[in-house]
Amino acid sequence: MAISGKLKLEDLTKSNIWTISEAELNKMLIEGKKKEGFADNEAHYMNIIHSVFDIQYFDRDNEKVKKQLENEQYDFFHAPNEGDFNAIAIRKRKINKITDLTLENINHLTPAEVLALIENNMGTGWQGLPLAIQDIIESAFYVDVQLLPEYAMHRKGGIIERRKNDGYEVVELERGSWVEGIFIKPKPKVEKVRFSYADPFKNDKDDDDDDIDNDDDYENDDAEDNVPDDDKDDDLGVDEQEPDNIEDIDVIDDSDDSDDDE
Repeated sequence: MAISGKLKLEDLTKSNIWTISEAELNKMLIEGKKKEGFADNEAHYMNIIHSVFDIQYFDRDNEKVKKQLENEQYDFFHAPNEGDFNAIAIRKRKINKITDLTLENINHLTPAEVLALIENNMGTGWQGLPLAIQDIIESAFYVDVQLLPEYAMHRKGGIIERRKNDGYEVVELERGSWVEGIFIKPKPKVEKVRFSYADPFKNDKDDDDDDIDNDDDYENDDAEDNVPDDDKDDDLGVDEQEPDNIEDIDVIDDSDDSDDDE
């Protein structure tokens, strides 16, 4: 698998790091360590990497440690110039539960994956999700929730048929004789570009005229997404958390095992 977009170690962010695999990360680390200035930026790189990947250096000849890491579903790679630790184990964290969702990883999930997380969240449905999680999901997806009798939910030309025709995917949760239908579809990924430019024909004297326009009212400065009337169009979000404290790569040293041989 080729490196996504030919990313380099210095290009990684807490968003695009979700697009790479264990093998791609290992290649980045090998190439990055060859570059001048790696040591000065290593803590920054590791802070980003640790948000998605678990990394441990170990001695490949230590069968006990190797077996333990295999059971924990790590991938193994050769680690040059690491002294007694001649191998590296890398594991990408999986998004197993609804609380694993973040503003960084939500854009890398499909509607089916998000709906599966909701369905497996102890049957709480949409309203049972924390508001922060709802905001994260709605930052990347349109969400529509309907609570109807089962016959009304599934009738011909009903809500399910209409929503599917509009590109939504659905999960149905039983609510007694009623059904909660949760419909989601991805929002278009539109990059909002804001820029300013200097008018080559404008001179400093024109600055005096700026005050003339101050009384004008302008509305709708930002273009709104083009969405159906009955869809939610509020793009909610939550403040991103401060980066976690920088952690060093864990190193497994199984030297204590020597006592067991006595």
